[in-house]
Amino acid sequence: MSIRDLRKMGLLKPESQWQDRAPRSSVPVCWTVLWTALAIIGCVLMVRGDGGGLTWIGLAGFVVALFGFVRLNIGSVQAGGLK
Repeated sequence: MSIRDLRKMGLLKPESQWQDRAPRSSVPVCWTVLWTALAIIGCVLMVRGDGGGLTWIGLAGFVVALFGFVRLNIGSVQAGGLK
């Protein structure tokens, strides 16, 4: 899709409002790192558990991380997304 097509559809800001730098995310980095680390640890535990108790602990950790990540991103969208 070209810039001309986007202009025709009215999806672009006026060129006077364009910026040289990329917008920054409003998502806190510490929460992103926390949920990512928990998800990775959960995946490792699921593999290492080989169907036993560690698998279920890993699955629980992964599910918690998934919910946290989704909640974090929904909150970011509701707060305005990018700065």
